[in-house]
Amino acid sequence: MLKKFFVTIALAFTLLIVNGQNNQAEAWWGMVVDCNEWISLRSYASTEAPRLATIPLHEWVWINGTASNGFLSAEYNGIQGYVLSAYIKYVKD
Repeated sequence: MLKKFFVTIALAFTLLIVNGQNNQAEAWWGMVVDCNEWISLRSYASTEAPRLATIPLHEWVWINGTASNGFLSAEYNGIQGYVLSAYIKYVKD
């Protein structure tokens, strides 16, 4: 019984630490980084998805959520789609 209590407390503490490390707001501005020229804005969260637009290196993009497979939900020039998170840098307000 006591072991179960401590496991529950440890799990809750771990979740608090992990959630506390994400200081990004739910929606935020990001900048395209670490690519040669541009990244793809995709119609769904996959590299196999059709490309809706290209976003040039160092361009701003509005990030409005996370998706699966390492993608972020994003909007660029009024087009809603998905970008790979590896190429987006969080920019503080």
